[in-house]
Amino acid sequence: MQQSGPTPLPVRSLWWGLGLPLVALVALVLLGLLVAAYPTLLAWDAAFLLRLHRYASPALNRSVVAITDLGTYWGVLPASVVLIALALWCRRWLVAGYFALAMAGSAGLNLTAKLLWHRVRPTLWDGVPPNPDFSFPSGHATYSMTFVLALILINWDSPKRPWLIGLGGLFGLVIGLSRVYLGVHYPSDILGGWLLAIAWAVGLHQVTFRWVPLLRSR
Repeated sequence: MQQSGPTPLPVRSLWWGLGLPLVALVALVLLGLLVAAYPTLLAWDAAFLLRLHRYASPALNRSVVAITDLGTYWGVLPASVVLIALALWCRRWLVAGYFALAMAGSAGLNLTAKLLWHRVRPTLWDGVPPNPDFSFPSGHATYSMTFVLALILINWDSPKRPWLIGLGGLFGLVIGLSRVYLGVHYPSDILGGWLLAIAWAVGLHQVTFRWVPLLRSR
């Protein structure tokens, strides 16, 4: 007999869709409180930056500068526009709306978080590129991880998923490391950006693809 009404959401889907974003959000707030209240965390962050800076060289600097912008203007942004346009062309309205809101929302939330915590950028050596905004959480880490997570989530049932997880995770890691190597972010800034991306991208996916269709079917 065919079941009437919407199919109940599996417990596992509820965990990934609701529990994971909540855990990430709580972790982000706790990390932010640690950043604001405990100077020892700042000292650890600074020590890590200085150790990493020992391996700096002019050639590596040029390569990392080119790589880091893939997390924003020269990578994530144009790729997002192309994917949204492709989804609209294929009439995949939910996918297009989700991707657009995921990327735009991550930018707005990152700016709000920066203004909330007011963490000053590190300036531990000469030649650090000037950045007018605040440090926590990292925008590059937020945008790149949001892009990767959104791409993985909308292709969750695709055979491409393992490749997207592997290559996407590597991309997010490289972008995060590039910001630390350049001395424009502390490691905790990168972690904060990743936590913000998880909370937003996964939570929004749950609302868009689970709860919106469920409400429409009632």
